[in-house]
Amino acid sequence: MSTVAQRKRTRSPEDRRRDLMEAAVRVFATKGLHAGTVADIAESAGVAKGTFYLYFDSREHLLGALKQQLVTATVERVARFYERVGKEDWWALVDSMLESMIDLMIEQRDAILVFTREGLTPETSEIFAGCDRQLNEMIGSGIRAGVDAGVFQVADPALMGTLLHHAIEGTLMETILYQEAFDRDELVAGAKELVHKALSP
Repeated sequence: MSTVAQRKRTRSPEDRRRDLMEAAVRVFATKGLHAGTVADIAESAGVAKGTFYLYFDSREHLLGALKQQLVTATVERVARFYERVGKEDWWALVDSMLESMIDLMIEQRDAILVFTREGLTPETSEIFAGCDRQLNEMIGSGIRAGVDAGVFQVADPALMGTLLHHAIEGTLMETILYQEAFDRDELVAGAKELVHKALSP
């Protein structure tokens, strides 16, 4: 038996599920959310069509998993930084979080393209709205802690957190949607400049 065949047979269920989800993003990014089929996804993942149904009940089940994966990755990334608030240098933490979040959006570029280009259903909108609420709350709380520590000077930490979150995310979304090539370092530098100016005393 070839090494490739052995790897295919010995992949764990978790790896196989991840393979299918990654294949789905590739298919949907290329063919569109509505045109990509289960057969296309299975072929891209290198498995039989029947294998798809061992991991997902339907195409819609897979789409829900993709949306939740994107939301979970985003919330968990911010939560890891939120847990460090007050324990490290404030500005270094801000800069690290901005770099990490921009990198995450770039890594998730294809998934973002799929869900924004194809439009948001009410169910999808609620999933992403819930994500936004969690992010706004953590960012606002972090800014409030910085104000209390005398590092930041902001009249309304919750509002400022929401404004900064959506200013940076909106710029990244527009860049991802409409620019084939862009300068990651330039985006990071601009985000840092914006946040430093907004929060500095």
